[in-house]
Amino acid sequence: MTNHSEKIIIALCSVALSLLVFAAPAHAQKLVIAWTAVSAFNAPFWIMNDAGFYREEGLDVDTIYIASSPIAAKAMLAGEIVISAQNSQVIADAGLQGADLVAIGAAVNIVPFYVMAAPEIKSVADLKGKTVGVSRFGAATDFGMRMFLGKHGLEAHKDVAFIQIGGMPEIAAALSKKIIIAAPMSYPMVYIAEQGGAKVLANLAKDEIPFVHLTLTTTKQFVKDKRPQAKAFLRAYGKAVHFFYNRPAETRVIFAKYTKIKDQKILDGSIKYGHEFMEKVPLVKAAGFQVTLNEIARTNPKAKLAKPQQFFDNSLVQELVDEGFFTKLWGKSQL
Repeated sequence: MTNHSEKIIIALCSVALSLLVFAAPAHAQKLVIAWTAVSAFNAPFWIMNDAGFYREEGLDVDTIYIASSPIAAKAMLAGEIVISAQNSQVIADAGLQGADLVAIGAAVNIVPFYVMAAPEIKSVADLKGKTVGVSRFGAATDFGMRMFLGKHGLEAHKDVAFIQIGGMPEIAAALSKKIIIAAPMSYPMVYIAEQGGAKVLANLAKDEIPFVHLTLTTTKQFVKDKRPQAKAFLRAYGKAVHFFYNRPAETRVIFAKYTKIKDQKILDGSIKYGHEFMEKVPLVKAAGFQVTLNEIARTNPKAKLAKPQQFFDNSLVQELVDEGFFTKLWGKSQL
């Protein structure tokens, strides 16, 4: 997207958000919070809104959809929204340029893909000498696949060829046409790939490859000035994740509303996908942020000197842990 297009979108968001703020009652402080992808990992944002958890925590919130993490980040830095779902690369890239973003929680701390393969591929070793697809070089699909192969003794670009395909629908099409033999994929496209004859070769939830895939992000200034509100948001988020895991029928209704998915198998598969990868206690893991910095360092030398702790603040979630909030929600046996 061009800079001109981004400016137009941010300007339109600014106008819309200003109308929301001025329409609020004078006594209420309206918080605007953005989710950034139609995916299971963003479902707690939908649940917080529809199940009333914001109100329970005394927050007056408008939830909006901004279909781009970088644009949502710019809106946060401009003060138009206060919290959004972000991937760690956006936070680190912004931080390395001196921006004020900080992750106060993590929804997903590992590479969240299934490796889908043609039926003749029986093991990871069978990928040697073959070609796999990724969305684009440098994306999570790319380095997740590289790390996965490395764990199983294969070297990317040497033992296994990589080509960049584009989005998940394009990857699924390339797999069905045998242009590639395997690829890392997420739901709901995993289901589409299976319908095309592919099978799950590996579930990367089991490999636990570190990567902060999705965070709960705000600005350091917001944490400093509005710490009680930031903590209340995290309580609402924690309740929404618990709801997502434990109230399947209601979750399915909310999920269908926001995703527009009607097929029950795709709905159930998408929700199961969230269950396999999402954190119950949303602490950011430093090892995952270090992976992000290592990737950025391939093109930006500043990342080599940075520390993961520059980009996240676990203190609010840790306070909730120490207060027993998550234990009361889940019980010790489920954590």
